[in-house]
Amino acid sequence: MSYPGFMTHFQDVFIKNLRSFRGKRGISQLKFSELIDISPNYLNAVENGKNFPSPEVVQCISDTLGILPYQLFLEHPVEIAKSHTHEALLQELILVKERFVAEIDRLIQELE
Repeated sequence: MSYPGFMTHFQDVFIKNLRSFRGKRGISQLKFSELIDISPNYLNAVENGKNFPSPEVVQCISDTLGILPYQLFLEHPVEIAKSHTHEALLQELILVKERFVAEIDRLIQELE
């Protein structure tokens, strides 16, 4: 589903992370569309906020990038491979929590 002229924060975070993870791996948009078996035009529309992928496509994207699907939706993603241990995942979640709490504290101070 797309909303003309309107991109949600959720979608914006997804797009930034998709581009970042894809870029870090040096994969062009054209090559990536081939790897995940979608049209280049559709991938371009996703990366420009005109479309949002189905859960199946999100899974394919994350599998191809070698990450867990939720990493595409994190405000401050930490690079962690799917093959990492439970301990590594726990450490990542602790970092995300700390960043989240720090951001909330900063916002509260701004509002006071």
